Amino acid sequence: MKSLLRKIEEGDTHVVLEGPNGVGKTSLVAVAAWVASDRFRKKLTSQLYLPLSEPLQIKEDSSEFISDCYFAIARAFLDNEETLKRADRKVPKTRDIKTWLEAPMVKGRGLTISTPFGGGGVNANSSVNGSAGFSNAGFRATIRTWLREAFPEGTGGLVGVIDNLELLETSDAARRLLEEVRDPVLQLSGMRWVLCGARGIARSVAATPRLNGVLSDPIEISPVSHEYIPELIDARLRHYSVRPDSKAPVSAESFVHVYEVSHRNLRDSLRHAQSFAADREADFFLERGEAEIAAEFSGWLEDLALKHESSVKMQPRTWKLLEDLAAFGGTCSPSDFDQFGFNDRAHMRKNVVELERYSVVISSKDDDDQRRRSIEITSKGWLVHYSRAHGLSSPVIPGI
Repeated sequence: MKSLLRKIEEGDTHVVLEGPNGVGKTSLVAVAAWVASDRFRKKLTSQLYLPLSEPLQIKEDSSEFISDCYFAIARAFLDNEETLKRADRKVPKTRDIKTWLEAPMVKGRGLTISTPFGGGGVNANSSVNGSAGFSNAGFRATIRTWLREAFPEGTGGLVGVIDNLELLETSDAARRLLEEVRDPVLQLSGMRWVLCGARGIARSVAATPRLNGVLSDPIEISPVSHEYIPELIDARLRHYSVRPDSKAPVSAESFVHVYEVSHRNLRDSLRHAQSFAADREADFFLERGEAEIAAEFSGWLEDLALKHESSVKMQPRTWKLLEDLAAFGGTCSPSDFDQFGFNDRAHMRKNVVELERYSVVISSKDDDDQRRRSIEITSKGWLVHYSRAHGLSSPVIPGI
């Protein structure tokens, strides 16, 4: 996190994070933004950094995505009005912002927008003016003014996450989208963007000529080490518990187990633990000891894995590819076909398609960048692998 925090506070390019799905990239950014903001509150720095309320999901339509970014920035000014005032920063009239953001006229792409406040040549009335159009250009110009006035150069900014770059599937699509939003979004004064991606796509787009000098070299995010799991569980418990003596439904030891089963995917591990807890009444946890709860959770996880395995019917060669891919680390690129015993990509692709049919792997075809590890075992795939590896349905036949 220190490297991320340093790049947010001191870097002159936007930060890029590369790491597996569910590894905790967006959570890491949230923590870093909070630390940066806390450093200002403690008067350790003159730079004020404030996070946008939610990560922005990447979209193929650049105009829609640009609008999402500007709306999120406008909302951030509303959310942080008091903080900005205490920091003696210039703040727009948030009453007018709220009226405008909630007005029906601003909803929908491609509509003429009317606002109740000044900027862009709009008359400042107390109600939405349906006749006075406020173009996208006028709205964006107003947002740029707010950012410049609230965050003069070198005094901090808003921190926004552009998430899930891999949803664009190909490096070419990601490059095209980011190049289209470079000037209206990535060049905004007073904004610090953190771009997150998996399956190698963030690394692929960061070094393109038009984005060189705009995006940093990617920071590789690795899964949380097992020794930090107890600390992670304790931190979540302190944050969400309503009583000081509260205990987590799933112990740190049990969480380490599901974390390993999920191939160190923090998001999936938390989801499984929460599903287990939600399936049981509160009395279940109050009336049982930690060992009994741990045994119940282990059995619940095995049942879930067996259920997923039972839904998959594949040929032995396809099963072997799944097991080999798991041993390979869970991700690969089509160019790795020879390492899985295939003569060419076409034969490997045939088996990958079968794995995709059962949602045990996800892949994206990227003819523009053969370096990308674009084939990846899914959450369901890791559960299926766990079930087979532990013979939950029947003994695993050697070589299959």
